Amino acid sequence: MLAANLMTGRPRTSTPLPYRVTIIAIVLCGVLAAVLLYREARHSEQLHAESEFVRRASLRHALTSEVLSRYTESLFGVSSIFALDTTLTRAEFARATQRLQARLTGSLAFEWVPLVTDENRATLETAMRQVYPRRGFEFMDFDANGLAHRAPPRPFYYPIVFVEPMHGNELALGYDLTNAPSGPYLQRARELHRLVVTHQFRLVQERGNELGVVMVIPVFRPGGPAPTEPAEETFTGFVQCVFHVRELLETASASDPDAAFDMLFVDASAVAPAPRIMYYRPALDATARDQAPSEAEFRRDAAFTRAFPLHIGEREWHVIYRPRPEWLATQHTSTPLARVGSVLALAALLGGLVNVLGRRAQTITREVNERTAELADSRRQFANLVHALPGMAYRATYDGDFQLTFASEGALALTGCTPEQLVSGAVRVRELIHPDDVARVRDETRAALQAHRDVEVEYRTRLRDGTVKWVLSRGRGVYDDAGRLVVVEGIVIDVTDTKRAEESRLAIERKLLETQKLESLGLLAGGIAHDFNNLLSAILGNASLARMTLPAGNPIDPQLRAIETASLRAAELCRQMLAYAGKGRFIIERVDLSALVEDMLPLLRVSVVRSAQLHLELTTPVPGVRADATQLRQIVMNLVLNAVDALAGRSGDVTIRTGYRTIDKAEFATSVTGQNLPGGDYVVLEVQDTGCGMSREVLGKIFDPFFTTKFAGRGLGLAAVQGIVRSHNGALQVESEVDKGTLFRLFLPAIAGEAVQIEAAKPAPRTRWQHTGHVLVIDDEESVRHVIAELLKTFGFSTQIEGNGPAGIEAFRADPDRWTLVVIDLLMPGMDGEQTLKAIRAIRKDIRVLLVSGYAEGGILERVRGPGRVGFLAKPFEPDAFEDKLRELFV
Repeated sequence: MLAANLMTGRPRTSTPLPYRVTIIAIVLCGVLAAVLLYREARHSEQLHAESEFVRRASLRHALTSEVLSRYTESLFGVSSIFALDTTLTRAEFARATQRLQARLTGSLAFEWVPLVTDENRATLETAMRQVYPRRGFEFMDFDANGLAHRAPPRPFYYPIVFVEPMHGNELALGYDLTNAPSGPYLQRARELHRLVVTHQFRLVQERGNELGVVMVIPVFRPGGPAPTEPAEETFTGFVQCVFHVRELLETASASDPDAAFDMLFVDASAVAPAPRIMYYRPALDATARDQAPSEAEFRRDAAFTRAFPLHIGEREWHVIYRPRPEWLATQHTSTPLARVGSVLALAALLGGLVNVLGRRAQTITREVNERTAELADSRRQFANLVHALPGMAYRATYDGDFQLTFASEGALALTGCTPEQLVSGAVRVRELIHPDDVARVRDETRAALQAHRDVEVEYRTRLRDGTVKWVLSRGRGVYDDAGRLVVVEGIVIDVTDTKRAEESRLAIERKLLETQKLESLGLLAGGIAHDFNNLLSAILGNASLARMTLPAGNPIDPQLRAIETASLRAAELCRQMLAYAGKGRFIIERVDLSALVEDMLPLLRVSVVRSAQLHLELTTPVPGVRADATQLRQIVMNLVLNAVDALAGRSGDVTIRTGYRTIDKAEFATSVTGQNLPGGDYVVLEVQDTGCGMSREVLGKIFDPFFTTKFAGRGLGLAAVQGIVRSHNGALQVESEVDKGTLFRLFLPAIAGEAVQIEAAKPAPRTRWQHTGHVLVIDDEESVRHVIAELLKTFGFSTQIEGNGPAGIEAFRADPDRWTLVVIDLLMPGMDGEQTLKAIRAIRKDIRVLLVSGYAEGGILERVRGPGRVGFLAKPFEPDAFEDKLRELFV
């Protein structure tokens, strides 16, 4: 009616104010009187119930204390026997404790624990083995896993030598209690000369979850006429009784059970991690200890509680009593209800209460719905963020190994396992880590979490299909107020592509460094070769000139020819150095590799020591290869000499094979050089020995310049082989095993057609070519230009020599038409040969020019091509080669 009036705007009607006030006053007074009377009656009943509860609890506590005292008195009786006679036998000990076992319900074992010094250990163990011949006897310790092992040497021991009953307690026999959980209590009992009771712990002979306590009494034997004086007593050991906590306290509290209250036994002296709760006994029936409530729960659920102490063996136990709700209900009567003033007032009160509660419930429901919607929105946002993250987000507990409690959907792509498999434990995180990385991941994770640092570790994972991935795990520990780790939260992402890119970058860097090293060594080798070639030009030229000026049959002719031969061999060494540097210029022709090896056979047999056997396994015919025959001979010779050195003077075999194969591109992946060659037809050369072989470390260095395992070696042979193979666009592979031998395998691209037989060049008689004219010789090396000038004179030329480019240009400019030929050294200080040639051509375009150099031709003729004839001759050169080049220029 009131609401309707407010909505329609009509004035509201009301009863007279006194009437309404009277009704309200009557209702309020009635309710107030009913409440006061009800509370007063209930309070009286409560006081009466508490008084009755305290009386019953005190009586029960006195009975419990009396039962426990009987246990300690019985144990004192056993200890007095050992105080009088420490030589009791096992049988006497068994008879002394047999009756006590029946009387003391809950006792698990009686034990005699003597004090044994390290000097007496062996004697006692021997004596006890005679007492226990079938099972043996020795002092033992137990590790954290409950496994027994022989006790290490100690200054003294507390071994269990007698235990009754034996059945079920065999594991305790020989147990050295100095290192046991009860060890500190034994020492305390010895110091105090009194009974000591241990805290609860798991017994070594217990295979279940039952805990036990031990009552320990020290035994002192009187040492003189006044045994009552402690100073005269001699400590001999301990008598102890082992109890199951539940059975002990069940016996102590079971007599005359009272249904009015529940009992909770608490070890008030316990220090963490020892448990405080000892035994829980409801009023109506016994309950397993693992169902016992905590002390706080026990007190929280009770209307009131009372705690009584039990002092036993230097330990304080508390027995907490709480009334049963059923018993409290029996203490209430119907008197308070009779004092309720008015049913109507009570109904009005209840109606108002329901109205208030209903409004409150609506408010709570609305607030819960709002909070639920906010939580759902928060979860949706979290799910979207996790979905957008790369890899797998996780939350896990950690105790040396991760146990996931949450894993995002990215787990499937990262690990091949669903989040459910990871969270349920069907697949353990440790199983996914590569075995070689498990220890490192564990150590780095533990160190970071202990230091309260973020965890960041890279490792490999191995999926079930064998795929190996690199992942990066980043996480952070969540700790409680005490600093203990609660959970670890983080993300794991796949970094396999990044790792591969990094490896590719490192490979490119290594290749670049190798290339730079080869370029540097190439410059060094080229410079050395150039200087040697200049020296050899002078040596070879002067020897040839001397031999040509002497009459035939002169006694020194053999010596001069030896000088020429040595010079030519030295020139071969220079070409080998240029080949290593990749700057050599080869005379490319069609070569039959089998014929080439056969042609070298006499030289190879001389190179092989007598203890070695040289074997040829040549395939004929084989397709030809386009190569420089001299360089291929150098490869064969270097590899054979290397094989002979590997035999180290011992008997063995050196085998040379040739063949023809169709090679797949993948076979070149393990090559030392030529890894990127295409597949196709290749001619194969193999040199194998049965020598000492090479380790993996040596194998990785054999192609480094100047690396050698021989005392007198130069370390250039295999490096030169690699350079020659690279210049011929070939591939080289090496296989070696220590004490078994080494195999070098060379691949050269085959060409179609019949192989060409390589035959030794036969010198033919030749007539000395003659010509006339004036020749200008420009070379910075005095000895070289002198040799060239003298050789030119043997052909009929007149010569003029100059030591550098500018001087040569001035001499040519003085009379350009006078000169028939200009000989120019390409490499001179200041103005080089190419610049000098350009300046001379600017004066006279058609002049013939012969370029000489200690380097290979290297395309110089293409660069200086012009109207006049130009030739090139590499130093050092023989007179015949010089003559041939002159013939070409003047034909």
